[in-house]
Amino acid sequence: MHGEPPAHRERLLAFRPLDPTNRPAPLKTYTGVAATLLPRELRPSSSSAVEVLSGHVAEPGQLDEGLLGTLLFLAAGITRVARTVDGDPIWFRSAMSAGNLHPVEVYVVGDDVHHYQPLDHALVPLRRGVHVCDDVTLVLTGIPFRTCWKYGERGWRHLWWDAGALLANLLAAADAHGVPAQILVGFSDAAVAALVGIDGVDEVPLALVRFGTGELRLPPPEALEPVTARAEPVARRVLRFPLVVDAHTETALDLDAVARWQQAALSVSQPAPAVVEAPPDPYSDDRVEHVILRRGSTRLFRRQRAPSALLEWGLPAACRAVPLDAAPAGTLLEHFVNVHDVAGAEPGGYRYTAVGGFEGCTRSDDPRAAGSRLCLDQPLGGDSAYTVFHAVTLDPLLDTLGGRGYRSAQLEAGIAAGRLALNAVAVGGGATGLTFYDGLVSRYFHTEAAPLLAVAVGIPQTRPARSGAPGHPVELPGYGRLMSRLAAGLHRS
Repeated sequence: MHGEPPAHRERLLAFRPLDPTNRPAPLKTYTGVAATLLPRELRPSSSSAVEVLSGHVAEPGQLDEGLLGTLLFLAAGITRVARTVDGDPIWFRSAMSAGNLHPVEVYVVGDDVHHYQPLDHALVPLRRGVHVCDDVTLVLTGIPFRTCWKYGERGWRHLWWDAGALLANLLAAADAHGVPAQILVGFSDAAVAALVGIDGVDEVPLALVRFGTGELRLPPPEALEPVTARAEPVARRVLRFPLVVDAHTETALDLDAVARWQQAALSVSQPAPAVVEAPPDPYSDDRVEHVILRRGSTRLFRRQRAPSALLEWGLPAACRAVPLDAAPAGTLLEHFVNVHDVAGAEPGGYRYTAVGGFEGCTRSDDPRAAGSRLCLDQPLGGDSAYTVFHAVTLDPLLDTLGGRGYRSAQLEAGIAAGRLALNAVAVGGGATGLTFYDGLVSRYFHTEAAPLLAVAVGIPQTRPARSGAPGHPVELPGYGRLMSRLAAGLHRS
């Protein structure tokens, strides 16, 4: 944890963070396998973005190949590209990612198993004729070294945050087209790993998304032949972090334990509404796909008063119930908010829950300075209109759901963060995820809850860059100049 002496110091891996000679590949690519291109046209939705982001679901739609392609692109597609000084591409995707490292891969499972290739917007066939589900199920996996390359052992948490941000986009797009979606974190790790052909160590299963209402039938690992398609190595030398390997192994479930774990989950979550009231005009003409494609992580905030909808609608809409098997009552989380400058809101610290709303906790002589301090002294944490810390009380969660419950809470925090970013964009704001001093956050808000993820929300200094269509990302000019301005802002005294 940031700000605390490292536990298990003797087991931390000695490595060079951000080693440019061993940078992970940003995309998983298979060799010698012909991919099938998905339709390049995005299926337009008809409901307003703020209605969908408030929880309203459109009339049921048919999940055909065109709509599947739309959902995949809006969740995990490549929308923008920039160039380094050496001319190498830097890809940006539809969902936010810590450090733009994007450790999450997506597989499409139905009668067959495919890997989603976002650069070409295509499906790579891996298995034929498995008949795992009657509808379509997505498998989200994580590649630990892609994020640990920068963040070390803490990068394991980033797998769940990034998966959650991707799921926030996916759920919004699915709701906009009336496609039922259920997120599963209770599954056999070994069975899912075998199904999509990963080793469960250097690439690990994170979550499943079941579309429709059909039953999911995971075959036991021994019933499957190995996947013969071979992927390029993720890096010249993939490092394994012992604590990351142990954390994932010790929180795994086998086929026999899944039903018991899901039954236990019935007792641990708290109520949360599925729908909140949407803000009024002038937001009614926007669409979810437009919001997703406008979104980009805010690099610099203006220190100006934000409209009340950014907080009073944006946060409740982000924290509404998630269709997650670990939280059948609605949510595992509570949220702590440091308000800096929002119309109608007194600056200071608040606790927010879906049932209780905003409760006063903390007053500060300088809330902006406090926000920056909590976020590892990063100016974004105080320049924002407000900064949220998604949190969970760990003891009851771990007592009931074990380490798998910790995975689930981190994933839900990522979903809340991803929703918050979309909600901010929908009402003219912006957002970015931040790291933080874990213990300092808990002490500041006088809580025993553990912070999981921080998101700063406010008024961006610049307009969002344009986004491209599937297979055709927009090139960002002047990226180097923007990064120079960002570096100057991050080191502001």
